Formats: sequence, C-alpha cells, structure tokens
Amino acid sequence: MKAPIIILLLCILGVKCWSQTEPVIRMRCYVTVPEHQPLWVVVFKKQGYILKQSSAQLINPNTIENLNVLKNAASTALYGSRAAYGVVIVTIKKAASRKEYKRLKPYLERKRYFLKPI
Repeated sequence: MKAPIIILLLCILGVKCWSQTEPVIRMRCYVTVPEHQPLWVVVFKKQGYILKQSSAQLINPNTIENLNVLKNAASTALYGSRAAYGVVIVTIKKAASRKEYKRLKPYLERKRYFLKPI
C-alpha cells in the first residue's frame, strides 16, 4: 500500500521519469502497415491466395512451376494499395498443389483471386 501512495506524492510534486527503452506499440487490426515488401500471391490451380508477409520462405522451391514479378502501376491496378511495392506471383505445380495448399493454409489469407490464363 505504500508504493501507490509514494507514486501519487511524486506525481503531485511534479517528479518526471522516463523509460530507458523504446515503447512497444502493438496494433490489433486486419490491415497491416506495409514494410516495403512485395505482396506475395500463391496460385493453386488457377486460384490465387495472398501469402502473409513473413511466410514467403516457407514455399517449397521444388513445387514452383512459374514465378512472375509485377512492378509499379501494373501491380497496384490489379491488387490495390497493398501492392505498392510490387507483387510476386508464385504458381505451384498441379501435381503438388493440393499437398502444398494444405501445408501453407495457415499462412494464407482468406481473400482469393481467380486468375484467367493469358
């Protein structure tokens, strides 16, 4: 009970104190602040899913069929402001798509893009 009273008295007297470490700010929201990284889209059988930012290294390189990079206005026009730093589109081989989808499912966002063949 003494500690709160002492703190209250110090506040009344105008004593100021600062933390020696930087404060940690944690935001709880759906939209994340971009960290100057491209948007990763993984395509499984013509359906594209957005991969969460830090999960790109989890893709098995042996299952990649094609890798496309979109930059500048083309990426922003297709995927919006989240693609301001570009888009990396990774197409997974059809034979391995089901297994890779199950493995990456916790790291995929729910929003799907249906891709038409060019």
